[in-house]
Amino acid sequence: MPTPPLVSIITVNFRQAAITCAMLDTLRAASYPRMEVLVADNGQVADESARFSRHYPGVKVVATAQNLGFAGGNNLALAEAQGEYILLLNNDTLVPPYFLQPMVQAMEDAPRVGIVSPKIYYHDAPGVLQFAGTARLDLATFRANDPAKGSRDTGQWDDIRDIDFAHGACMLIRRALIADIGPMREDYFLYYEEIDYCLRARAAGWQIRLVPDSHIVHLESSTTGKHSPLKTHYMFRNRWLLARRFAPRREYALFLLYFFGVALPANAARFAVRRQWDHLRALWEGVVWNFKV
Repeated sequence: MPTPPLVSIITVNFRQAAITCAMLDTLRAASYPRMEVLVADNGQVADESARFSRHYPGVKVVATAQNLGFAGGNNLALAEAQGEYILLLNNDTLVPPYFLQPMVQAMEDAPRVGIVSPKIYYHDAPGVLQFAGTARLDLATFRANDPAKGSRDTGQWDDIRDIDFAHGACMLIRRALIADIGPMREDYFLYYEEIDYCLRARAAGWQIRLVPDSHIVHLESSTTGKHSPLKTHYMFRNRWLLARRFAPRREYALFLLYFFGVALPANAARFAVRRQWDHLRALWEGVVWNFKV
């Protein structure tokens, strides 16, 4: 029997040791035979290495006192990773024992597949999908339309197939792809960086694939909060940043019309009516940021 490839599993912790440890408990039961686990401890205020080790013996903790964001934290640990494949796995996920084998096999079977993701279910709604590889990016709005999101899984998306985007909560990346296009861009800080990465990968000729025989469960937005001003800031900031980088000229003009004519006024009015001044300020600061860079 050939030796299975080593998979480096990277997760980013930002002052959520209990949530990270719960994920590590499920990862400890994973049946894949060759894994190394690295925790990028972002914005560390206390050394949690011993605590993480109790939940996953042998875990390597790569710490920084600065909060580097999602891409920055992953890239910090990536520099220490030894695997042929790199799994970026959110700390607010739970994994079943056999989740990794189908993803690795999908990579082994197709050398030009650079990234794969599994199905992802909501933690608080068993059997309801957050991701099944159906998302499509609208180049006029730069929002991803996803018919699978929020639907009950009845096997309707069970075919292994090429997709436009992987999901940042769980994406297995071939090291050769990283060598080809580099790591994720860190200036997004939070949100949209995996879409940027997938667009770059596809432009370089790599395929991205859904592996429906694998799945995980996602608590979703446990770091930022589902409706936090921080999320509002980076969602609006980075949506425009992504459009600036990837929209063709005609689509970019349409995007600007939509963004400034519809999306911003509608959301600003919604925040004002609800007296959510912190969200209104976050939206404004995210827009202003794009004028400065």
